[in-house]
Amino acid sequence: MLIYYCIAIIANVVAIIAFYKNINITGLSIVPIFLIALMIFQALMFKHEKVENGFRTKYGSNLTADEENAMQSVGSKFLYATIPWMIPFIVFFSSPIKLISVLVYIIGFIGGSVLYVLKNKNKITDRMSAEEKERQEQEKKEQLGKWK
Repeated sequence: MLIYYCIAIIANVVAIIAFYKNINITGLSIVPIFLIALMIFQALMFKHEKVENGFRTKYGSNLTADEENAMQSVGSKFLYATIPWMIPFIVFFSSPIKLISVLVYIIGFIGGSVLYVLKNKNKITDRMSAEEKERQEQEKKEQLGKWK
């Protein structure tokens, strides 16, 4: 991650120097600045807040606490990785295009979760099918117990 940030910072500095005449800082430059601050805050929250095994509602996540913690860790890293992509929206582009930075934020926010689920899809489906099979076996045992 450190190498990525070094390359991203150097690329942004080189772009600012190379396209010095195209710098366009307007009032809407505050939108990407606010989104960067929000991304840093959310990344820190995802990194430090841990889900515990406990009571879950029917409408909650199908993931276990360990899987959710791993997904939050990936989400945190993805948010951090998206931050350098916001800098050109602050320095360059016209005001209406600066609002597109909201899409970059959404990609950064959702991207980590999607990446984790895609990367671990087989493990998650195997675990869920094993849990469903165990639940069905338990129901059969309970039904047999009623008839004895």
